[in-house]
Amino acid sequence: MPGATPFQSPAWVMPWWRHVGQGALLVLALRAAGRLVGLFPFYRYTRPEDGARLLFPLGIATTDYLDALVLPEARPALDAVGRHLALCADADAWEWPQLRGGSPLLTLPAPDGWRETVTAADPCPCLVLPGTPEALPTLVSAKTLRDLRTVRRRAEQAGTLRWETEADGIAAPFEALLRLHAARWATRGEGGVLADPAVQEMHREALPALHRAGLLRFHVLRLDGEIVAVLYALADLPGRDARRLYLYLSGFDPALERLSPGMLLVGRAVEAAIAEGFAVADFLRGRERYKYFWGAEDQPTFRRQLMPPCAAC
Repeated sequence: MPGATPFQSPAWVMPWWRHVGQGALLVLALRAAGRLVGLFPFYRYTRPEDGARLLFPLGIATTDYLDALVLPEARPALDAVGRHLALCADADAWEWPQLRGGSPLLTLPAPDGWRETVTAADPCPCLVLPGTPEALPTLVSAKTLRDLRTVRRRAEQAGTLRWETEADGIAAPFEALLRLHAARWATRGEGGVLADPAVQEMHREALPALHRAGLLRFHVLRLDGEIVAVLYALADLPGRDARRLYLYLSGFDPALERLSPGMLLVGRAVEAAIAEGFAVADFLRGRERYKYFWGAEDQPTFRRQLMPPCAAC
């Protein structure tokens, strides 16, 4: 559907629910003359500490953009969706984070008498890509490009380098990503976002389906035959306006930090995205400094909370 990201794909959402989601599944389908024109995937979660029943979108926590799927002609029916949801959700509050501007869940009218708040959520720095690699210097600073050339020379001097993509296989790169990501976060005394076994199983199931759907991009760097860095990205399908590459997660051997593997990964991904015709490299949530070195600019996201009249008293 127009505006949907790979995070709304069944290849992503269904493994998430099977391995990560907890609670009661609630999915609303909107049809017009028998044709599916909208899909609203939610679940109701009971918070252990106070028993509050919260309505969340599927994919929360591990997903950078949450949303419903709605065709443009179905937008006028969003008011009816809100009213129906109020009757059937049986929740104390609806909590919808990481919504993009103009998303169906952000613009869905609040039911009569309900209270709502909309606040800023984590921004997603984005780099608008030029049409050709030759035009990259018009967007990226001379220093960043100079540093990229330097780290590439340094890496080439360290041994035999080979880049691979998802076409070369996904199982070994993902297992390497788990190891490298954990090793990098261990240097900070933390586990990282892949530490939870349930999250690992979610990705193991999702990756083959994402690959078959054309939504997966892996950039894998081998040094003397060993995988030393992996970038896990998702991609809009061809034919979309302002097609995006979503730089989701990376990992690299912390022992090779002097080779700047993070810069090598992003440089490779950006150049490949330009060659493939992507319009935007989306660095997703977080304001890490390296994203701005590439010239990325914040794209806002929003958190929306809605509460029924009884909870607003």
